[in-house]
Amino acid sequence: MKARALVAAALIAAGQPATAADSGPLPGEIVTRIGQVAAVPADQRRVPGFAGAWRRAEAQDKVVERIAALEARSTPPCRDVQVTDTVQAAPDLIETRPAPVHHALERWTVSACGNRRQYDVWYRYERDASRLVVADSDAGDFQAVLDPPYRRLRELAAARRADEAAGQVRWLNLPLPPASLPAGNSHGPGGWSADFVPAGESIRDWTQLVSVQGLPRRNVPGQALALLEGMQAARARRCNVPAGPVEALGWGDGQRGETLQTVLVCPRVPDTNFAELAVVKAIEGPDFLYVIQRAWRLPAGDADRVRADSREPQAAAEAFLAGVRLCDPAAGKTDCAAPFPR
Repeated sequence: MKARALVAAALIAAGQPATAADSGPLPGEIVTRIGQVAAVPADQRRVPGFAGAWRRAEAQDKVVERIAALEARSTPPCRDVQVTDTVQAAPDLIETRPAPVHHALERWTVSACGNRRQYDVWYRYERDASRLVVADSDAGDFQAVLDPPYRRLRELAAARRADEAAGQVRWLNLPLPPASLPAGNSHGPGGWSADFVPAGESIRDWTQLVSVQGLPRRNVPGQALALLEGMQAARARRCNVPAGPVEALGWGDGQRGETLQTVLVCPRVPDTNFAELAVVKAIEGPDFLYVIQRAWRLPAGDADRVRADSREPQAAAEAFLAGVRLCDPAAGKTDCAAPFPR
């Protein structure tokens, strides 16, 4: 994606220090366990990389303006600035208080008059007291002394960079359907998960669902196959249908593990009046077993009727999952236009 040029006319943040805070809710953001609303549509992506995929256009503009103002005050001043990359620098933090406070750290890389610079972009989301701090990555130590959450985020960012350089971390490209919103998530020693549904629906009452999980990786062959075969067996018992096949799509990133896919169909979910179709993809990475599914609820019926009714949703699910893959940030990020935040 071509980066957006930052023109001098956008310098509404001029005169503000690099560590100035913006109070009040930041545009397009809410406090959630995973800290994100949803992947934004392509026409709202002002900058490349993580921030362009997961931050609303207004939030991207706010950071763009702050960086442009800092560069305009540099010696010599620079007004030819382009954002070349944005990444989630560290896992997000949630402070447990009477009201939750969510902290996030991004690293923005820019070309400023031909010079490469990096900026820390620190978000603090708290009802009526949110803040945004933009600081040169090499000059953020002073702010980190004043703000323990920022200091901790910088420590986590350094650890993540070391793991990525060692090839131990993968990014999951997850180009969510438009208007998807988070409906549920969990983190724990057994892994992590997040669910997304269309706007206006919930985790209990949905017509479409995207679910993503990261399960602890075991250094044994066949982990993904065993999981998907187990899902097929459970669906067969629950819905009184034969277990379907599991398809091998090939080896994953760096030949470290398999990528498999299967289709789950239930003509009538017990105690309901609807059927369910889910296409599930499992990717064996070096850090997690990633399990991603795209599911629909359809009118219940006999197996043949439901399969006929599900042809179009199945094709849409398979097209969505075709874009879901792992990327090695140490080798290149071009395949990850929408890296899932975690």
